[in-house]
Parts: sequence; structure tokens; C-alpha cells
Amino acid sequence: MDPAEATRKRARPRRRRRAAAGPDLLSALPDCLLHAIMSSLKARQAVQTCVLSTRWRDLWRSVPCLDIDLDEFRAETVAVWTADAECSISDHSIASSVGADSFGSSDDSSDSDDSSSGSDVNSSDSENDDISDSDLDSSDSSSSSSSSDDDDDSKKNKQWEDWKKFEDFTMNLMACCNIAQLDSFRLHIGRCKGSKAPPTSFRQRQAAGCLRRAMKYCAPDPPGQCKVLRSGSWRLKRLHLGHVRLDDRFAKHISSVCLSLEDLELQDCSCRIRSVTSDSLKNLVLRNCTLRNLSEIASPSLKTLVIDGGANANDCVLDILTPAVTYLHLAVNFLRFQGSISTNEMPSLVKTSIDFHDYKDTWSEDNKLGGVQFKILCSVSNATSLELSGLGKKVLSKERTFQEFTNLRNLFLGSCDLSNNFRTLEFFLQSSPNLEKLTLHRCKFPAHPKKKKGKLKLVATSSSEFHGFDFMCENLKVEIIYKDVDARKLVKLLLHAAVNLSKNNITLTKVN
Repeated sequence: MDPAEATRKRARPRRRRRAAAGPDLLSALPDCLLHAIMSSLKARQAVQTCVLSTRWRDLWRSVPCLDIDLDEFRAETVAVWTADAECSISDHSIASSVGADSFGSSDDSSDSDDSSSGSDVNSSDSENDDISDSDLDSSDSSSSSSSSDDDDDSKKNKQWEDWKKFEDFTMNLMACCNIAQLDSFRLHIGRCKGSKAPPTSFRQRQAAGCLRRAMKYCAPDPPGQCKVLRSGSWRLKRLHLGHVRLDDRFAKHISSVCLSLEDLELQDCSCRIRSVTSDSLKNLVLRNCTLRNLSEIASPSLKTLVIDGGANANDCVLDILTPAVTYLHLAVNFLRFQGSISTNEMPSLVKTSIDFHDYKDTWSEDNKLGGVQFKILCSVSNATSLELSGLGKKVLSKERTFQEFTNLRNLFLGSCDLSNNFRTLEFFLQSSPNLEKLTLHRCKFPAHPKKKKGKLKLVATSSSEFHGFDFMCENLKVEIIYKDVDARKLVKLLLHAAVNLSKNNITLTKVN
């Protein structure tokens, strides 16, 4: 028997067994369910489903959620989807399904558009932000002495090759999938570690170019298909961007075109945005963003506001105008937000977390943000749960101050300076009649005089120290977590000032 004929005969039972496995129940599901499954995948994985069968060939084009992440292109080995052991998909598979007239589908059009995007997206960026060939070369100057090392060269080439694959994939994907008609879009280029990686500023500009082209060319819903929004508006509800450069054109697009946007998250972005305004936005998250000159956040519908890390211009006051906010998380460094933050009253506030990093009394008087700590506290007085970290002892003025915290039930003070004879603590206890739980976590207490042998000496508390320090919290429970301080004086002070407080409701925990 001919060897080729024998091979074909042996292959036939495999095909029969495959047919006997039963129908493809997954492919029998309706498009809406398959789209829900594909929306949980990264963009590259979602596109790779096109080789499963003819049923899946074009499903990825109409997926409602896109998650484009550089991490998908960093793996040493990438799983290759196959069909019938003969059909494979490559990184450029979607390019073959895009017409030559589509933007980003050819090298010439991509290069020309990239060159224009640099000046279009960040026209306000000065020469400090421009990227040239010399910049790319200088980024690897520290390792030029070892350029002869084949290992280092291969790593460098690998990271640049990964970036090129990611960039080509993103360009072609955004040409196929209309972002204006998506429900959710996420673009994250992450961090490339090491001197062999493409410079961060270069990657940020390239990602900004992709976003600019989407804003410019992606068409909204045709008139008549979306009755809720006016013609020309995007249907996008969730937008998450990481390591992208943004300017006022992006902010204008958000306020005038993205009329249904509810969730906006920016992480490690470089922003030349003066204001963030939206009538539809419900959640705004700014994590470790260089804001430069952000002066206003205004949204009447905003429910959640998170500003975690980052920096703003020294001469810029950030006004927060969000009356409907229920959750506020504010964690900023005094050195990076010297221009101060202004917050209006938030009557709907439920939970607040405020963390002032690296507060130093030595220079706080010259720092605008340090001088408005008390004003910020007054603006969140309607909260039922309040977490404060890093407050300095000068948060209160020399004059006696008072502010009602009638809704406050839980108060957490972490790493706060209470060495002003507990005046800050006294302020909260007297202003919060309904307080139920007080937690002091590694706070700084007033210093006690030492004996000759170096042991702490507990000074008898005089009546003058108790003058005016009294509060009425009927169900108060206190937890004191301390390390190098003596908490006995504070316990004695609390028991003397509160008639209803007993030792059983005070918990002391010493940590290393």
C-alpha cells in the first residue's frame, strides 16, 4: 500500500470521532451572550476567537467592550489558536480584514497620521515633551557600554518588537471597531521596566495618537438609532486610560460628545487638562496622574471621586464642585499639591477618606494646602464614616473652633499628630455627639518627661488639662493602636471626660 494512502486511512477515524463529540453548544448561543463572554477577555484574545469557526469570524467586530493592554504582548510565548490543526492566527490577522483605505491599515497612512498626532494631541506640550531620535538613543546611554552583549541586545529588541506588535494591533483594531459605539473602552500601556524599553514619553505620545484618531474619525450612532442622546454623541459609558497623554481637547470631547459617560478612570496619565466637567459622570478616578494645571472638577451627578497620588501645579487651586458625591477619597502629597484644594459642601457624603502624605509642621505654614486642612474637614462634615491620615497638629487655628459632625458614626485617625495636647482629638469628640467607634492608629501623642534612667514618667493629670474637654457619646467604643507612645494618659483623659465611657469599651493594642 502506498504510504500516503495509509496515512489518509489512519486519519479518517479521528475526523469521525470529532464529529461524534456532539454539536457546538457554545456557538449556538445568541450574539448577546457571546458578546458578554468576549467582553471579559483582553482585546487580543477576543480577536483570536475569529478562527474558532465561521460562526465566530466577525463577532469580535461588534463586541461592546474593548480592553487593549500592552501586557498581552509581553509574554515570552504567546498561545496560538488553531483550527483543524492547520489554521493559525497572527498579530496581523485583523490587518488582512481591514480595507486599505482604513486609517492605520497601511504603513504609509499610519506614519503620516502619527506625525500629525504628535502636534495635534499635545499642541500645548512644549519642547520638554517632544520626542526625537536622539531622545530614544539617549534612553539607552547607560547601557551603551554593554552593547556588545548579545543577551542585552536581544532583550532590547524583544521589548521594542513587543511594542511594535502592540502598536500595529491597536491601530488596526481601532480601525475595525468603532469606539463611539462601544459601551466600555480601556487602553493601558503600562510600565516598561529597564533601560532597554521604549521611553515612557514616547509610548505616551503614541497611545495619545491612537486615542486622538479615535476621537477624530470614529463615527457616533447614526441619527435615529439612539433616542436618548442627541445626534453626534458617543454611547460610551466606561473609559479607562493608563499612561496616556491628554490635553484640553480630550476634556472637551468628554463634556460635549461623551454624553452618556458614567465611569472615567485615568491612571499614571500626563494631563494638561484645566477642567473636568460632565453632566453624566458618576465615577471619577485619578490615580497617580500628573495634572499640571487642573483647576476644576465639576459634575452635578458625580457619586464617587478618587484622587490618589499625582501632582498639580504649585500655583493652581483645584476647586471640587460635586454636591452629589457619596464617597470621597483624597490622598495627596503636600509637596505635590502646594497650590491647595478647595472643596464645597457635600450634603450627600457617606464615606470619606483623606490622607495627607508627608505633612511637616516645619514648612506647613508656607504651604497653601496645609493651611486649608480645617476647611476641607468642614466640607465633609456630613459623612457618617471618616478616615483621616497624616493630619498635623496645626490643623486647628489658635482660636477655639467648632464644627458639627452630627452624622459621624465611625472616626479613624491614622498617623495623625495629636501632640497639641489632644486638641485635635478634643475637637472631633466634642463635635460628634453620635460617634460610635473611634480608632487611633499609630498617632503621635504629647511627650512625657523622662526619669534619669530613661523610663517614661507618667505625670498626674491636672484639672487644667481637662478644662473644657468633655463629650457625650453614649455608645462610644475606642481602639488605640500604638507603638512607641504611652497611651495611659490618653485613657485616663478619656475616662475623665466621658461620663458614659468605661474601661471595657477601650481596647489597647501595641504593635512592633
